[in-house]
Amino acid sequence: MFSLIHKALIKALSLDDAYNRIEILEAKIKRLEGFADENESLWRFLDEQKEMENVFVGSAEEYEAEITDMMLRQMKPQGDA
Repeated sequence: MFSLIHKALIKALSLDDAYNRIEILEAKIKRLEGFADENESLWRFLDEQKEMENVFVGSAEEYEAEITDMMLRQMKPQGDA
């Protein structure tokens, strides 16, 4: 009888340990996904910077208009806007 209770206790503890490890791994995965998103954003930013260097050679007004158009094209509406 005691050995059955002991085995059940060991299995319960091992399941608790497994759940704890799963929670830790899920937290690490979320953190790594955040790093991946940030990495992708940084690469996109660098690509845009390279494009900006070669895009425009003109007056300040034309440059401002081009930048404004690019910003408006990339804006995403928030809420009910």
